[in-house]
Amino acid sequence: MRWQYKVAVQKTLDLVPGGEHANYLLQRHVTRKLPADDRQFLLHFDEAARHVRVFAEHGDQHVEAIRAYEFGAGWDLIGPLSLWALGVSQQVLVDIDAHVRFALVNHSIAQLARHHAVLEESAGRSLRTIDASPVGSLADLRARFGIDYRAPCDARSTGLAAGSFDLISSTFTLEHIPRDDIVAILRESARLLADGGIVSCSIDMQDHYAFDDPRISVYNFLRYSDRRWRFINSSFHYQNRLRARDYRELFAEAGLATIHDVLHTPAAEHRAQLRRLPLAPRFARGYTLGELEPTAMVVIATRS
Repeated sequence: MRWQYKVAVQKTLDLVPGGEHANYLLQRHVTRKLPADDRQFLLHFDEAARHVRVFAEHGDQHVEAIRAYEFGAGWDLIGPLSLWALGVSQQVLVDIDAHVRFALVNHSIAQLARHHAVLEESAGRSLRTIDASPVGSLADLRARFGIDYRAPCDARSTGLAAGSFDLISSTFTLEHIPRDDIVAILRESARLLADGGIVSCSIDMQDHYAFDDPRISVYNFLRYSDRRWRFINSSFHYQNRLRARDYRELFAEAGLATIHDVLHTPAAEHRAQLRRLPLAPRFARGYTLGELEPTAMVVIATRS
């Protein structure tokens, strides 16, 4: 699919009452992006396992005692269900809108059961055995998986008690949030973090339209001015275009001290595409090519 077609569809859905539900149906029944295929499922499980490893390295409690919190949990809850399988018993998830779809959650549960042996090998540890029977309500999620899903709930101001959580995580969420809101969300996360707690965030800094259109580079969105990008950007596929340097600044501004961060830089072929790209002045003048190159980032932080 040409990425411009996807932009046109999403910008139209922005204007339509019930556009979010229409977007879900489009991804479920037309583009077949939902439910997640096994490759996407395993990617998100590995990210959940990484969050747990990070806590084991830097936190001060056993995994079974972790009180976990995630903002931007999404539709299928692959990450939270994976955390449960990895031993986490208490989780609070918040979304700005109620995104959970039980058809997708039940698909994730079935994938966890089906891939149990492979996932144990990948995680390097034993996993809880999952009952693959479907859930039908938020009460079921709490009773079976210790997942307390709250939506609508504003991650900038949750109303939850300070110091409530040992592990705060997000997976491929921050890149879809406006810069000013990220600062507020991270400040609230710092408030919610318990002494000795850890924040672990995975951030995808690629142009996500490149996933659908191989004719464009993962850096393609850096060619557009802010004014033009506002016209292209959609609430259903919002991309903030922040780079690693920006995220480091935002974590520090929010009162979170980075313990460790890891950058992923793509193969030479992709970096060559960046060098050929006519960059918008903000990116050409405000960043070095080395600062623009990383396409993914993991940030591990604690309260300053």
